[in-house]
Formats: sequence, C-alpha cells, structure tokens
Amino acid sequence: MTEPVRLAAAAPRPIQNMRITFWGVQGSCPIFPTPQSLQEYSRRLAVCILGKAVADLQRKAPDGHFTIESLLDGPPTQINIEAYQRQIGLPEIPFYGGETTCVQIETADGNVIILDAGSGIRRCSLQLVGQWQNRADRTVYLFGSHEHLDHRSGLTFARFCYVRDNPFNIRVYGSYHFLFALDQHYGLFSRQITDMTYVDDPIDFSHMPANFSGTEFRTDANAPARQRHWDVQSIAPVRIGHTTITPFEVYHGIACCLAYKIEHGGRSFVFCTDHELRRGSDETNPRQRRSREAEERLRHYCMNADVAYMDGQYSIKEYLGEEGIGHFPPVRRVDWGHGCVEDIIERATQCNIKRTLVGHHDPERSWPQRHELDVNLAKLSVGKPNQLQLADSDIIIDL
Repeated sequence: MTEPVRLAAAAPRPIQNMRITFWGVQGSCPIFPTPQSLQEYSRRLAVCILGKAVADLQRKAPDGHFTIESLLDGPPTQINIEAYQRQIGLPEIPFYGGETTCVQIETADGNVIILDAGSGIRRCSLQLVGQWQNRADRTVYLFGSHEHLDHRSGLTFARFCYVRDNPFNIRVYGSYHFLFALDQHYGLFSRQITDMTYVDDPIDFSHMPANFSGTEFRTDANAPARQRHWDVQSIAPVRIGHTTITPFEVYHGIACCLAYKIEHGGRSFVFCTDHELRRGSDETNPRQRRSREAEERLRHYCMNADVAYMDGQYSIKEYLGEEGIGHFPPVRRVDWGHGCVEDIIERATQCNIKRTLVGHHDPERSWPQRHELDVNLAKLSVGKPNQLQLADSDIIIDL
C-alpha cells in the first residue's frame, strides 16, 4: 500500500491492483470555507512558507550576511519571487471536506466502481469522461449506501450521464429505497414521470443519453410486494471482473444503509458511511439491538482490512449532547444515524485495519477544529500498525 497522495500532485502511473480516490467526504451537505476559516488557513500557510524561507536563509547565510539577490538568485522581480516560491514549495495543509460522499475505485483490470453519488461525483465524472474519450466499453458500476439526498444529489451533475456519442452504461446497485428514490426523481429505470420528478431539479431521464440499469439488494425477505423496474438479488457478493464487492447492512436509524467491502488481488477496502453505534440507555430497545448487530457485522468485514472509510461525524460528548459543535449548541444525537470518532479508533485497533480514514464531517465543525482532530489522530498513530487520519477530498490511495 502506497502513502496517500493528492489528486493535483498525482503523477499518472499504472494501477497495480486498486486505486481509491476520495472525491467527497463531507457529511450531510456540501460546504465551502467561511471567511474566518480561509483567514486561518492563509495564516498557517504563510507561517509554513516563512518558516521554509527562514530555514533556507540560515542555510545560505549561516553568518547572517546576505542580500535579497543571493536569496532569490537575482533581483526581487515578480518572476524571481515566484520562482523562489516554487523552489521552497507549498506545505501539505488539507482542507477536509467540501463535497458530499463519493469514492471511486479503479481496478487493474480496467473497471471503475463508484460508491455513492453525492456532490463529489461531479468532478469524478468529469475526469472519467476525459480519460475514456476513446474507450469502447464505457460501463460504470455505481453502488449506493442509501437514499438520503447527500448521497445521491450529485448524479444529475455527473458528466457521464450526458455523453451522446457512445453513451455510458451506468449499472446501479443498492437497496430498494435507493433505487426507488432515483426512479421517482428522475425516472431512470421506469422511464416514467412521477409527482416527485421535478422536486429536486428540472432534469429527468429524457435529458440523459446514458443507459441505466438497476440491481436491488433485497435486505428484507418479508417486505410487501412492490412494483420494481430493476433486477433483485439477495444481499450477496457481486463479482465484477476480478473484484468482489460484498454488501452488508449497517445501522442508520430508520433508513436501510449498506456498507461495502471491496476485494481485489488480495487487498481490501471497507466503505462504511452513516453507521451509528447506538448509545441509548435502554439495552432492550429494538434500535439498540439492530445497532449492535450491525456493529458485529461491520467488525467482521473490517477484520484485517487494508483501508477503511468510516463515518465519524461526532465525538461521544457531542453525540450525547454534552458538548456543542462549532457554534451549534449541545444537542443529543442518538438515532441521528452517525458515528463517533472514539468508536472508530477502537474498531480500527480491534479489527487490525491498516489505515482508517474518518469522514462524513459535520457541517458545523470548522476547519481549525478538523485540523486539530487530524493532528490528534496522527499522534495516536505514531509507532502503531493501525494508522488513523481525517478523510479529505482528492486523496488517492493505491493498494
């Protein structure tokens, strides 16, 4: 497993096994930095650059005698200043978020698997369309976790839905409600208009040349008969080329939410968003039981995984309503369907996950607070086999 790199810095290289790209890791809704966060980000960036310049100055002039020309290798023109900045480089200061959930997996045998269609799928699709301009088979496999808006809001902004010459084939997998939501809002499978079609935006299936097909993972064998416009299979592994995708149910309050384990070439990645290890006071509560059962399933599939992405929207104190988040006052968040960072830390250790990325960030958590959390996770990881970090968009991990 290679160290994570960022999309902008990533040099093209062959995929040896699996390449995981995190296009969106924000929870609940897309966010953009506040002026205060931008100011703090700029301040820290400036401090890092000044620190590098001072260190360079000490190296070039240990006796304290120097000139601007000797530092810049020429007069202080705009060109020389910019050249010097490129020479000392920019620090890696992540921003942690922006777009909602979307993770892309490219395999060595040429398949592309996309997990969730949050707003991050927009940039994901732009890159994919550019890469596949001359590709004959344009089949994309989209696996949805659940039907909530932040996990499907980006699909109508995805460029591959609108390619007319040699249209893309979009094979969608998920629960009944995930497929039903896409069909009600856009008519992707039934090719029909409903009362919900134009609630989110004015797009329907007739605007999209892409060929959509659906496969439902049946999670409840006793569910009442429903009209479907897609295939149905048991909640069982799917084989795509040399890759195995195993769906399993986690706990997200009322909604059915699926996590996925992706395996290829002896390596594994677990994608688990919107899972809550419930901390209610009544152990006999049916929701508590469902949550505990889901946690057992999750730990089973996480055992010895190479990489995992998990929902860590809260700390335990925030979850229990003992502390607020940002400017938001304390609110009890039991049954809100999201996880706690402390539970992820314990899970990563007990399941021996090599690298765990904590995502689905709360919109109220400021950039400095996210950075502080990431620093603390890095400290916990020092000298240990189970590495923890805060998820950020544009991170690439090669397995």
